[in-house]
Amino acid sequence: MNKLLIIGGPTGIGKSELAVKLAKRYNAVILSADSAQIYKGMNIGTGKITESEKCGILHTMIDIVNPNEDYSVQNYCNDAKKIISQLHIKNRLPIVVGGTGLYINALINEQNFADAKPDYELRERLRAICDEKGAAELHAMLQAVDKQSAEKIPVNDVKRTIRALEIHSQTGKSKSQSVTQKTCPYDVKFFIPEMDRTKLYERINLRTDAMIENGLYDEVLSLKPFWECRSMQAIGYKEVIASIKQNISCAETAEIIKQNSRKYAKRQITFFKWISSEKTYVSENFFENTIKITDEWLNGN
Repeated sequence: MNKLLIIGGPTGIGKSELAVKLAKRYNAVILSADSAQIYKGMNIGTGKITESEKCGILHTMIDIVNPNEDYSVQNYCNDAKKIISQLHIKNRLPIVVGGTGLYINALINEQNFADAKPDYELRERLRAICDEKGAAELHAMLQAVDKQSAEKIPVNDVKRTIRALEIHSQTGKSKSQSVTQKTCPYDVKFFIPEMDRTKLYERINLRTDAMIENGLYDEVLSLKPFWECRSMQAIGYKEVIASIKQNISCAETAEIIKQNSRKYAKRQITFFKWISSEKTYVSENFFENTIKITDEWLNGN
């Protein structure tokens, strides 16, 4: 058994709830694919699933590093593959669920980033260029050194543009030359929940309000020793830190978080479409719409 069920998609759409329901039905184990939920202590702002919401289902790849520790895509792949292998030996189904497309893409497409480690100083310089001159200027820099990657990466996808420039800076090669890729080692069933964009944005707005009501400011204050760490650039945390430092009102901060979360959801939707894998899009009534497909897949039909 080398089956791997994946649930990916934008923030706030209900991926975790769907994963728990499927895990209960198939006696599965859940692996998070969320680049913020890996951090200990970052609970409210990341929408981390609570113990009661887990319904007794084992969740892994959550709370695995401290906020001041570095954790790369390669680290994620290595750790996730070990868990998946152990589950397959026990004939258990792994369910990968999350919104970090980079994690999921690297996992199923066997990408290896070992020769291009993170260069945080370079990233900061590139972000400064983007802030000053715009995403188009950054993309033009990539076009000059790696036309192939520039053609694949949208102009406004700053994160991937920076990563491609980082790879070229370290290796002198294009991203496609430096990132090795093999055939997917798993039999994948990849679900992406989707809903009307207006409804999704309403859910994101309500979730933001709930996070603040449930103590997001207190959580951020408890993490003050880590405010300068890269983990604090996660949406929700960076805005509250700015609010505290610059005396921005809670109401205004909430609107900024909502806006940034909606923009992030839009980028996630675009990125998941880009991932090279057969995907099944499911509309509302996610659980009911996935059961038949999953049953047939697990039974080899």
